[in-house]
Amino acid sequence: MSNNVLTEKDLDVQEKKVLGRIIDMWSLGSEDDPYAQSTESEVIKYSKTDGLSEEQILNVLKNLEENKLIHKDEVNGNAYIKYNVEAVHIVKELQKTAYVHSRKKFVPHHH
Repeated sequence: MSNNVLTEKDLDVQEKKVLGRIIDMWSLGSEDDPYAQSTESEVIKYSKTDGLSEEQILNVLKNLEENKLIHKDEVNGNAYIKYNVEAVHIVKELQKTAYVHSRKKFVPHHH
């Protein structure tokens, strides 16, 4: 991948749906634990409501990780999906679309 910044237009519809659901979950987190809601199992469950299969969702998560938009942290047997700074443009753009359902805006926390 080149040094070009990825934008929302670079994602396919499935990627937009799954990342939109992840952003929803991030926006529900507290200031103390912004990723409390964004476990991989919850992302899968929530993304299935968009008509995606578990296999499709896992594939999208792998692509998002490979594109350095998200990363996973294992804590107490749960995989939490976390924000990467490389996703800043896409997160801002997707929050203006119908792919993000949360009324509360996600503001990336500094690591």
